[in-house]
Amino acid sequence: MRVSTREAGAAFADVVYADQQWVDAEFDELISAAFSGPPAPPPPAPPRVPPRPGSPSTPSREPAVGPAAIPAGPAAGPARGRQRSPPARPPAGHRAGAPRP
Repeated sequence: MRVSTREAGAAFADVVYADQQWVDAEFDELISAAFSGPPAPPPPAPPRVPPRPGSPSTPSREPAVGPAAIPAGPAAGPARGRQRSPPARPPAGHRAGAPRP
């Protein structure tokens, strides 16, 4: 007698789920084993190596402060640049999507 994979899976599921108390106990065991404590802390960062003498230093990731950090000119406004306009209208007599002769 040959049993298809689908039939074998269904029969296995019927056996497993036949005892609801066992399923609940197994679930509780899995959850308590997997989540018994807080997650592990991240690994420590690698040590920082000072730059070689005479080599350029790496730029800071902190934003600049002071007058140099404030942009000047029209781009400094809330729009941050030029306002865009809608696309131009097609020439008179032109229909969008019309087949060309």
